[in-house]
Parts: sequence; C-alpha cells; structure tokens
Amino acid sequence: MGESNSLHYIVLRKILLLLLKQQRQYGSFLVTAEDLIHPPIFINKTSTLYDAAEKILMHNISGIIVNSREKYDIISQKDIAGALISEKQNISSIPVSQKMQELVMVDQYAPISNCAALMLSKRTNALGVKDHSGVKGIMTKHDLVKFFQQNIVDETKLADIMSVGSFFVPQTTTLYNALTKMLDNQISRLLVKDENGKSIGIVTYKSFLRHTIYNSNRYDDTVFATGFGKTCTVGEIMRKQLISISIQTSLAKLAKILIDYRIHGVAVTQNQKIVGFVTEKDIVRQLAKIQV
Repeated sequence: MGESNSLHYIVLRKILLLLLKQQRQYGSFLVTAEDLIHPPIFINKTSTLYDAAEKILMHNISGIIVNSREKYDIISQKDIAGALISEKQNISSIPVSQKMQELVMVDQYAPISNCAALMLSKRTNALGVKDHSGVKGIMTKHDLVKFFQQNIVDETKLADIMSVGSFFVPQTTTLYNALTKMLDNQISRLLVKDENGKSIGIVTYKSFLRHTIYNSNRYDDTVFATGFGKTCTVGEIMRKQLISISIQTSLAKLAKILIDYRIHGVAVTQNQKIVGFVTEKDIVRQLAKIQV
C-alpha cells in the first residue's frame, strides 16, 4: 500500500512538473508555493521561550521553526503570548518543546490560492514548503500579501472585509488583561484609547514580547501572569505611531502599506473616525478566492 501511494505521488508530481514547463514555455505562468518561499530561520527545541522571543524580535518575524530530527514544528508570537498568560513561571524556564505546534506543510507545486486557503483553515501564519527530500523553504502571510500587491487586481471595498468590534482598550488596562482579551477574541492587536476616548496608540503580540524581554530581570516577580503583567499598563508599552487608512483605500494600496511599513494590520477611518481594522489575514482571505 505504501509503495502504491509513493508511485502515485511520483507520477502526479511528474505530470504537474510537465504542465508547469509547458505553461512557462508558452507564456502562461502558474505561480506555485515554490515561487514564494524563502529560507526558514531555525531554533533548537531545547531552547527556551525567552530565546525564541529574542530571535523573533531580532528578525522581525511572526514565528520561528523548531528543528528536530523527527519533524518540523513552529513557535509563534501567539504561542509565547499564550504562555505568558497560562504559565506561572518565567519564560526563560520554559522550553519551546512545551509550546511548539506542528508546522503545516504544503507541496512545492501547490497553487497560491490553495496555500492561502490552507493558512486560513489551519489558523497559521506560515507554511512549510516541501519537495521529495523534505522542507524546501517557508512561506508566510507576508509573502502572500506581497504577491497580492504585485499581481492581483481586486476591486473589493475595505468596508466589506474589515473587522469591527472589541479591539479597543483604555490606556490604564493592565498587560495581563489586555493580552487575555487579545487571546480570547482571536485578535493580534488592540488600539489604545485615552480617558477622552481618543485613539493614542496600539499594542500587538510583539509589544508584549519586547516588554517581557526588557523586564525579565527588572522586577522581584519576573513572572508575567503574577508579576509585572498585573501592574504594568498598555499605556506604558504601546506604540504611539498609529497607522491608519481611509475606508476608500484600494486593497492593492493596503497591501503596499503593510509591506512598506512591515506591519500586519492598520486601522480604517471614515470621516476621521476609526471604524474598523484590516489585516494581512483579510488579504489572504481574498487571495484564497482567486484562481492564480
């Protein structure tokens, strides 16, 4: 049964490779997963969550691949953020092997729209791209957004795809409560308001990781869930530069802003008031609907 499956896989790959060569020869280019990949950044599974957070911040990435002999896993900003809330110990004491998730894999010849759909269904920010010998590279949501910006014309309005709801917190909100709200609502950022209801900044998973690294040795209680996470506020760690776009902005322009500023989402304004939020995920969702 195993030999039959292997033979079937080899035949399918050869047929697809032949089709790809023919399309490129006659000017019709089918973009697949292998066209968007880049080399992954690795960390050893014996490393700690603190080590992973440092490396994620250093390389400005959403997650890092955990290398082991058996298989490939990934540890993301969200995984580390979840540990900050749930664990009663410093993340410098927690090995990544306790929190890592299995890396979702896709064949190197998978169409881009299929890759986008897989990211959404698996709720992941990255895919491992494989060939017959193993992992060939990594593809992220950011790579898909860049592809969208360079190749796709989409007239969809921001009002039809933006998120609305519980993405605001007062600047006096503790880090623990703000991060809990993000995790409970499955969102990766919060806008911060002052006492007059004016938006004055933003916090993301990266904000919490950076603050945790900075404060890991500055308090008597260095555990986020019982120490500084309960006393520090979002007003202390927020990024004051709040990037926003008009509700009339095109998806192509939105994608370019995300790429140029190396951010994952922006606020949407109408009549100088924030009415929603759009992220890389919204663009990936559009890409999943398109045959490319």
